[in-house]
Amino acid sequence: MTKYLKGWLMPALSALMMWGISHGGWWMWAPWAFVLTVFLSADMFLPHDLSEPPKYQNAFLLNLPLYTILPLLAVLNFMVIWMVGSGDFLGFGAWVQQHLDIDLFAARDRTTHWGMWAGCIVSVGLMNAVGGTVTGHELTHRSSKFDLFMGRWMLAFTCDTSFGIEHVYGHHVRVATPADPATGRRGESFYKFTVRSTIMSYVHAYQLEKARLAKLGKSVWNPFASPFLRGNLENIFMFVAAYYIAGLPGLGFWAILAFVGKQYLEITNYFEHYGLVRVPGEPVQPRHSWNSNHWGSTNVLYSLARHSHHHAEGEAPYWTLNAYPNAPMLPAGYLGMLLIALVPPLFKHLMTPALNDWDEKHASPAERKLAQQISRESGMTGLKIINAKLA
Repeated sequence: MTKYLKGWLMPALSALMMWGISHGGWWMWAPWAFVLTVFLSADMFLPHDLSEPPKYQNAFLLNLPLYTILPLLAVLNFMVIWMVGSGDFLGFGAWVQQHLDIDLFAARDRTTHWGMWAGCIVSVGLMNAVGGTVTGHELTHRSSKFDLFMGRWMLAFTCDTSFGIEHVYGHHVRVATPADPATGRRGESFYKFTVRSTIMSYVHAYQLEKARLAKLGKSVWNPFASPFLRGNLENIFMFVAAYYIAGLPGLGFWAILAFVGKQYLEITNYFEHYGLVRVPGEPVQPRHSWNSNHWGSTNVLYSLARHSHHHAEGEAPYWTLNAYPNAPMLPAGYLGMLLIALVPPLFKHLMTPALNDWDEKHASPAERKLAQQISRESGMTGLKIINAKLA
């Protein structure tokens, strides 16, 4: 049964985050500090996870931790927005105090400094991303109506339900080409990338759904036929709920939370395919994604870090993904790359040798030719193809 336990690392992280946030004050930073310390330590000091997927007989036990994420996120975010307000919406605080012996009123009273709330934002925003988006990503790749329902509601915690459309039917088709807004380009900083990716991914999702439904004689604005519109209504619902729970402060706080959670996703998008190229129309191969077999990134994030296999077989459940040790590798685990990407000079310094290695060892002849042109236009220094061309 131990092989079924790693799926519960994410729900356990959610519960620990609720415990930290429920104390209020500077404890709001505790979840972020915990994740930073434990996650980075696991990636840095534990051996890389090169294990091949064991034989599983019970898919329900592997799916169950995925399904628990939605109610956990709902409770976590409800609690946070409740703490932003001043009343006791639905008697939530009194119920928690009576049944769980946790004094949320005192926690709210001791949260008096903007820096405390900043800790709450980065902590809960991270949970909405690694819990909501990572799990929602897994579920929206499936065809089950229940899985799609759960997955898209999880994506609503970052106000990004269109991701379930664009990622599956757009990104997986266009990855590593100029047509894909979620592929970071050589020389492009995260701050430029996130604007382009956020806007154009949403536009692409709309275009994909409009074209699909037009073939069926239906409108993209029909909520009974259009997952795109239903997703937008789910996003709006979250804002309305925040307003009813805590008024305008709750509404504003939720907007910030959703924005921060979305940025965590975009940073991940940024480094997962940064600088990689593919000839449009050619099959997507494991070499078109940066892989990571760091222990924490693999086991906490439902094997998302085994990204090369994921793109080679997008519909494969997380517990079947292989390590692909010969795929192109990130220089650090996912949380490490997330922090590094926020510092463009450092990110480029680490990714330049990785790109040189990819051009030399992984690119096809046609891709190497494309990479040479793109490298020259990027303005990045240190790329061997640029130097060879100029010589």
